[in-house]
Amino acid sequence: MMPLLQRILATGLLLAALPAPAATPVLPTPEKIMALRSVDDPQIAPGGDWIAYTVGTPQDEGRPPRQRVWRVPATGKGAARVLPAPETVSDTHPRWTADGRHLDFLSDRPLPAADADGDGTVARQQVWRVDAQGDDASPLTRSRGDVSAFEVSHDGTRIAYLAADPVDAAARAAQAARDDATRVEHPTRFVRAWLRDLRDGRTRPLTAPGVQVHDLAWSPDGRTLALRLSEGTTLNAYWYRSRVVLADAATGALRQVLEPRASAHPLQWSPDGRRLLYGELGEHGMTAHLTVHRLADDRRVRLASDWMGTLWLARWQDDGTVVGLGQRGVRGAFLRLDPDTGGWTELARPQIPSASFTTARNGRSAYLGLRDDQPAEVWTLDRGRLTARTDTHPEVAGWAHGQVRELEWTSSRDGLRITGLLVTPPGWTRGTPLPTLVQGHGGPAWAWWSGWLGSWHDWAQLLATHGYAVFLPNPRGSEGGGHAFAESVRNDWGGGDFQDILDGVDLLEREGVIDPQRLAIGGWSYGGYMAAWAVTHSARFKTAIVGAGVIDIGAMALTTDTPDYLPGYFGDPVANRAVYDAHSPIRFADRVTVPVLILHGDQDQRVPLSQGEMFYRALVFNGTPVEMVRYPRGPHWFFETAHGRDVQQRVLDWLDARLGVERPR
Repeated sequence: MMPLLQRILATGLLLAALPAPAATPVLPTPEKIMALRSVDDPQIAPGGDWIAYTVGTPQDEGRPPRQRVWRVPATGKGAARVLPAPETVSDTHPRWTADGRHLDFLSDRPLPAADADGDGTVARQQVWRVDAQGDDASPLTRSRGDVSAFEVSHDGTRIAYLAADPVDAAARAAQAARDDATRVEHPTRFVRAWLRDLRDGRTRPLTAPGVQVHDLAWSPDGRTLALRLSEGTTLNAYWYRSRVVLADAATGALRQVLEPRASAHPLQWSPDGRRLLYGELGEHGMTAHLTVHRLADDRRVRLASDWMGTLWLARWQDDGTVVGLGQRGVRGAFLRLDPDTGGWTELARPQIPSASFTTARNGRSAYLGLRDDQPAEVWTLDRGRLTARTDTHPEVAGWAHGQVRELEWTSSRDGLRITGLLVTPPGWTRGTPLPTLVQGHGGPAWAWWSGWLGSWHDWAQLLATHGYAVFLPNPRGSEGGGHAFAESVRNDWGGGDFQDILDGVDLLEREGVIDPQRLAIGGWSYGGYMAAWAVTHSARFKTAIVGAGVIDIGAMALTTDTPDYLPGYFGDPVANRAVYDAHSPIRFADRVTVPVLILHGDQDQRVPLSQGEMFYRALVFNGTPVEMVRYPRGPHWFFETAHGRDVQQRVLDWLDARLGVERPR
């Protein structure tokens, strides 16, 4: 007989060999989702061995996320490490020098005792430098205005940076005395380009007062700077009213205008300095073309103009070819682009949330990638292989995850191919129709993407793990289908796009996914518009959630901070007011019979608060059940943690109550 001690040890060994019971997945909550960190701006070193990137950690009390710069090896299994910084500061915008020996970045960390260039005080945000793998940072600039962007010349001797004009003494006195009336669209402070010699510290302005500089890029020989300029300092000028010019680096003299209607694509010189890559706006400002401009003969080549997707960003390779990143359907796409013909070849189809990637001399690229069950992380594309390099959100692995399905259907209007996503509860199989939210995206020129969908305005993972189906359509007007697809809603908001959504709903009802008696619609921005339009033009939806929605398109065209946006779709907002009105939900508010939840930020300048207020008042006058929630300090795109939590919790509670979903208390 086995001795007692041996029996005890043997039993313990047997138990240890048995698999541990699976842990019960944790339900994501608004609090957990808002606590997620944000990974951004992956910058691969010229040699392709290291990647710098930023991680933003949410903060309470209405403060923006605290940013830190991290570095991770671009190959192998090395761990990521953070660049040390004082607790209260933020480091952003990491950029490697051309020789890969240094990493420069923006920071608001305290400067050593020193005066600003000239006779003023130094601003808070400056350019700092560390050795490629070092931690001891030192400042490169001592600007009197906060630095917002920069680039070091290829030979490492000079830095060009963008900094706002400082507030002068007279302006400070006027503000203190409340004698601060301002003329609309007559700015007095501009972001200018400055040059600093890194050998002796001499600093001088490159551009004259009265011109806003949005972007800059050194030519490889250091003689020329490409600049994107405008006369206005507004967001509208940034997106719609800028031009690309060449400036002499020695004198600042403007040599020539290359593109009078530039888009916000970054300026990039070819390795040989003979061509410049930039973006130009499409005819109506709804789309943009990435263009290679050969300076010797003024020849222009539009990249991938016939690709049936949206090309977001392109980067030069050392061999003179170009790699691009965009979206086709609901998936990202890496493209190899020919700068001489504009021709393209797809290299890979990653899951991506945005246009953010860089490429090393050896062709290895770093980008932001997703999985269905993982928020954005740093990934690499290397000889066609996609590999995750960071794991910033390990807690998400223990969460319950909605099932993401990529969809495609055909428009009943004209046979157009439409794509979208369906997110369903964990483990759900067909046979039991689900309470469903149709969620529209912003834009219209935007799109849902395959992968992680969990944030203050992406409600799919939250709702799916709480028992809902979430249908995310990319109707005509969205990105991901080519230029003509994106422009096909011109003069037709609420027409073909709405029918595309209804066709997708029909598909999912036939499949038994959607319970038609428990169907809701909602979204933010253009998604909020579509929710308001849906309940004025269809009886299928039992409730609507209108987040920062466009309600009176003509009124918004004359009050938004981007006044060139809506005329691209509908023309002159005064002369064409009848067309604007025909597509505005406010003109049909008397048709709404279902409960509506309106969510809006008090400081929204994109879709002004008055848009939500007028819909609320119209529904109150009509006796329609409606609730409106305003968020103090809230812009169009929220960043305050408490506001993001509240939005998600209200959406969940509202749908539970209106669609009859009961939860244990």
